[in-house]
Amino acid sequence: MGSPFETHGAHSWQELSTSDPEGAKTFYGALFGWSFKEQQMEMGTYHIIENDGAGVGGIMQSPEPGMPTAWTGYVTVTDVDAVAAKATELGGELLYGPQDIPEVGRFCWIKDPQGAVIAAISYVMG
Repeated sequence: MGSPFETHGAHSWQELSTSDPEGAKTFYGALFGWSFKEQQMEMGTYHIIENDGAGVGGIMQSPEPGMPTAWTGYVTVTDVDAVAAKATELGGELLYGPQDIPEVGRFCWIKDPQGAVIAAISYVMG
C-alpha cells in the first residue's frame, strides 16, 4: 500500500473540532507527546498535529457555537464528488461540502445512516 494521502480508501487524517483548541493541545500534547504547527486558514488558526515531525491530524475551533467537541476521521478518495453522491444514494447525509481547501484538496463530511460522521478527501499532490 502506498501513502495514505494517495491511496483510495486509506484513513489519512484525524481532526478534532473543539470549543477549546488550546486546552486540547495541552492535553493531547502531554498524553501522546504530539507537537503542533499553526497554519492560518480561511476559518481561523488550524493546529496541525505532528508526531515525530509528520503531520497526522489537526485541531480547530468548532465552526459553530454549541457544536459538540468531536474527532472526525478522513478517508482518502479518488473523487470526492462521486463519493458524496454515492453516500446520499446509500442513505447517508452530506453535512458539509464537497468543498475545496486551498493547497490541500477537496473534501466533504458525511453522516452515515446510523448517525456517525466521517470525511472523504482528495489531496492535491505536488
